[in-house]
Amino acid sequence: MSSPDDNNLPPPANPAPVKESKPVSSNWPLGLAIVVIGGLLLARNLGFELFFLNFHNWWAFFILLAALGPLQQAVSSYRKEGWGVAVANSLVSAAAIVFIALMFLLDLSFGTWWPIFVIIGGLYMMTSRNRS
Repeated sequence: MSSPDDNNLPPPANPAPVKESKPVSSNWPLGLAIVVIGGLLLARNLGFELFFLNFHNWWAFFILLAALGPLQQAVSSYRKEGWGVAVANSLVSAAAIVFIALMFLLDLSFGTWWPIFVIIGGLYMMTSRNRS
């Protein structure tokens, strides 16, 4: 049985909602790389001689930026699970992108080096997780 005083009680106070802190942006390495590249290109336009931008195919350095994503994923997976299939798979993906960039930067002959893509494909298959 309830007493008359029970009906006059204020509802229980809700605890203050716990605010989860947002994780630090993981885009800073890519942003930093873009800032550095922009700075180097600006320096070149201002007359500074940068030996590595004298390549006729300097644009292939931009391909290397694509390798940052898989490398970042490898680091994230390593922190969560330690060394495993996810880390290896991300590293294989990054290696493939780096190899493509090197083919352009070093003027490697595709006719000679195409078997590397077969090797990378096999490594990728070996490190892929089963999706079933």
